[in-house]
Amino acid sequence: MTPHRAVPPRIHIVGAGLIGASIGLGLTAEGWLVSIEDRNPKIQKTARRIGAGAELEEEPDLVIVAVPPAMAAGEVVASLKKWPGAVVTDVASIKGSIAVAVEAEGLGERYVGSHPMAGREVSGVESAQGDLFKARPWVVCANGASVAAVDLVRGLAEALGADVVTIEADAHDAAVARVSHSPQVAASAVAASLAGLDTDDLALVGQGLRDVTRIAASEPGMWADIARLNGSNLRASLSLVVEDLTRVRDAEDVGEALAELIERGRLELARIPGKHGGRQRQWAEIVVIAPDKPGQLLRLLTDVAAVDVNIEDLAIEHSPRQRVGLVMLSIDPARAHELVSALGERGWEVAS
Repeated sequence: MTPHRAVPPRIHIVGAGLIGASIGLGLTAEGWLVSIEDRNPKIQKTARRIGAGAELEEEPDLVIVAVPPAMAAGEVVASLKKWPGAVVTDVASIKGSIAVAVEAEGLGERYVGSHPMAGREVSGVESAQGDLFKARPWVVCANGASVAAVDLVRGLAEALGADVVTIEADAHDAAVARVSHSPQVAASAVAASLAGLDTDDLALVGQGLRDVTRIAASEPGMWADIARLNGSNLRASLSLVVEDLTRVRDAEDVGEALAELIERGRLELARIPGKHGGRQRQWAEIVVIAPDKPGQLLRLLTDVAAVDVNIEDLAIEHSPRQRVGLVMLSIDPARAHELVSALGERGWEVAS
């Protein structure tokens, strides 16, 4: 899925954190010519050692700025001036402020904003993965860039297996406040509300809380920068959440208010694209009780494959007091009875 050109472009990555190093690993694996730098010599050395890029030897065709959000605008402008023949893109989660800074310098023709909607709960070059972006949305904000510049950045995303979404910078910032930034705040608020619970209370934690708070382990400093840069959109998005929560809290009939909120939530959840971008489907969920020891998950997946049943989704919940795990398999409802019988015959205990 490399761009339609005889020789892959020369890529230079500025910033060797999780995203920058992952881009480097992925492009290197695709045969692209990649160099990478970081202001921290130790991080730079590690990135080059793991194969995320080499030392810069020639002027690049495309510069990818992968620095913290608060530094992105300055680094993009500096890169545009340092390499006057190169296209420059960035991976920051806020696009409007960078576009404004670039336009103020009259360099918009060579700047294409981009935002890979991928990441991990852990950060740093040591956590980099070359396949981090496969099948993930990658936003491309053309703004005032040339067609050739946009095509180059689009080719970068496609080479990494990403799903390219084209949108303007301001629209992007408003959208991510709703679908990314306010969910982070909500998850952290729920996690913070656990303060004061003792060990016995926390033993009751189930998969629901784990799902809601999964992203609450994110890095605070980066999110502080994002909030400052996208403050107006974030506040507007949080207001919608707060209004709904307040309505439930203050309702005379809290059950009716909650039911109404849950129903509205169900309707909106159904609008989120499902597999291959199509409509969401209702899958049957089979819960298998698996011993918490090496090899059990592989054995279970092998047994499911032997019945030729496709797993649409999978989640694992560990019992805090027992040496077992609950493996939740989402499958085609038409195959549920068949799979339950087959797993039982193979010695698995199926809870539902």
